[in-house]
Amino acid sequence: PPASYSVKTSASDALRDAHARSFSTLAMSGSVTRAPALACDRAELQTGIVHFGVGGFHRSHQQAYLDELLRLDFEGTKRWCTTGVGVLDFDIKMRDYLRANDFVYPVVSRIGETPEQMTMHVHEVLTLRDMILSFENPAAAVRLLASPTTKIVSLTITEFGYRVPINDGDRALVRLALEGATDDAEGDARCVEANPLTRGATVFGVVLAALASRRRLRPRAVPGGFPR
Repeated sequence: PPASYSVKTSASDALRDAHARSFSTLAMSGSVTRAPALACDRAELQTGIVHFGVGGFHRSHQQAYLDELLRLDFEGTKRWCTTGVGVLDFDIKMRDYLRANDFVYPVVSRIGETPEQMTMHVHEVLTLRDMILSFENPAAAVRLLASPTTKIVSLTITEFGYRVPINDGDRALVRLALEGATDDAEGDARCVEANPLTRGATVFGVVLAALASRRRLRPRAVPGGFPR
């Protein structure tokens, strides 16, 4: 490999080792504060937000802020928790990790320039209620987005994810949604049997299918109360 590659690799290794030493130093120094997961009846938490792209940014920022809000105003926030959606194979590992920990995970933050000066805070987050994979059950993903309790659909899918073109799986999923095939769990297997390409639907196909389903099931009202 080129020399620049070797240098980059060794620098990365050194940085990782430095991080490991700093965590070890902090853990032994006792300069660690913790915010345990909020003690509450999690059965009261409801999904109001569906999020595509349950990566590090989403978990350490968006979910952390939502969890802080839940601690401040449980009654006002409990209907605004999140269910994540993955559309790629590598999302399996994230779903499995979160599921194994009952969808509670820590966010670790550090303040200070050197290990000796650093303090560390561990914040346990529980506002992520669930995570599903659209390629395992495309109809269930559409139904989740189309649910009347879903108020926000958000995405953090990198600059490349936003440029993914619509594919045949997307078109097939939209057609099935317009036909009502995604309306209930009984149709989940039928959707994939009718068109296996739906397993490869992109985030945009799932969103468009959900919009089609919402429009068919709950047409907007125009002034006077007549459905459009």
